[in-house]
Order: sequence, then C-alpha cells, then structure tokens
Amino acid sequence: MNWLQENALTLLMLVGFAVLMVRGPLMARMAGVEHLTVHELAKRLASSSPPLLLDVRSEQEYAGGHVQQAMLVPLPDLRQRLDEVKQRASSRPIAVICRSGNRSIYGAVMLKRMGMPQVFNVSGGMLDWKTQGYPVRP
Repeated sequence: MNWLQENALTLLMLVGFAVLMVRGPLMARMAGVEHLTVHELAKRLASSSPPLLLDVRSEQEYAGGHVQQAMLVPLPDLRQRLDEVKQRASSRPIAVICRSGNRSIYGAVMLKRMGMPQVFNVSGGMLDWKTQGYPVRP
C-alpha cells in the first residue's frame, strides 16, 4: 500500500497516457472509420475513381511537402468547411491524412459524425508516405 501511495502520480500519468493512446482508435472504430495504409492510398489515388484526399495539417506543414492530390483543410477549419468538402467529394470516399495518422483520426471521425458515408484514415500519415518513397509536392 505504501508503494501505491508513493507512486500514485506516476501510475496516474501512465493511465492517462494509455487512455490518450486508445482514445482516437477507439473513436474511429465506434464511428465506422476505416484505415488505409499509404500503399493502399497510393493505389486508390492512381485508380480511375480516386478518393478525395484531405490533408488536415497546418498550412506550414502542408507547404513543407504534401501529396499532390491533397486538398488542405486544417483540422480546426474542417467543421466550417464541410460544405466545400462535400461538394469536392461528391460521391467519392474521403481519405484523411496528417503528419503521423493521429490528427487525421479525429478529422475522419468528425466527417463520419457529420454524415459523410465513407471515410478513411491514412495510417502513418505523411511520415510513412515519405518513408515509403512516395512523391511529395513542395
């Protein structure tokens, strides 16, 4: 019991960190968001019916390199730009990308909750896209 009292703050921080780590993926699963690897995204972008690719990073991050087909809609602006996204997507699925795949989960969940029928989160984000050698537009 003494050990628990002495390490309560550390344990609380570990539990908090664990909750944060599973929160996004759990929300995505509950909302019905599917996941794409960067390889699957590249194949879909090269197909005759590519998804609308939304990049939810900041303008500065986007300017530092992005997927050519990506439409920039920073995550804080997504709700206000929903009509624009719907119009651009038409009946296409939407793939959401960010730096690592974390912010994009929240963007994808938001889109699903706002009525978009098919939304994908790009696992690994731009970090994985670049690591796998896919082209990046400055």
